[in-house]
Amino acid sequence: MAAPRRVIELAFSEQELADLTRVSRSRTEPASRVERARILLTYRETPSLYATGRAVGVTHQTVERCLRRARELGVMAALDDSPRPGREPTITDEARTFIVDLACRKPKELGYPHELWTTRHGRERAPAAGHACLAELV
Repeated sequence: MAAPRRVIELAFSEQELADLTRVSRSRTEPASRVERARILLTYRETPSLYATGRAVGVTHQTVERCLRRARELGVMAALDDSPRPGREPTITDEARTFIVDLACRKPKELGYPHELWTTRHGRERAPAAGHACLAELV
């Protein structure tokens, strides 16, 4: 005898449906967000883990995981990736901006005649600009 079908109940507001539809059709959103939006919209029409998985091209476990996240975190929050474990970044966002700005300048503006100036200049000048984390650039 087959096991009874498990249906995960989710309520969608009109705004959430509109946002999910927009994300599911987007060509600029990350593919993972588009896929999760498609899962939620497809499951809403056909509340079957297996049918939704076949329609979207994922396993039923992926559908179930997405639905549980939507139930726990909210529909739109379920589209985002979970935070990954790991070491905290050693370079701050402000320091990263400093290096990007530096890389966009011409070497001659800063008195360098060659192209391999960014790392050296960053290592020498970043601590004085308030970015001590860049003093150890490789």
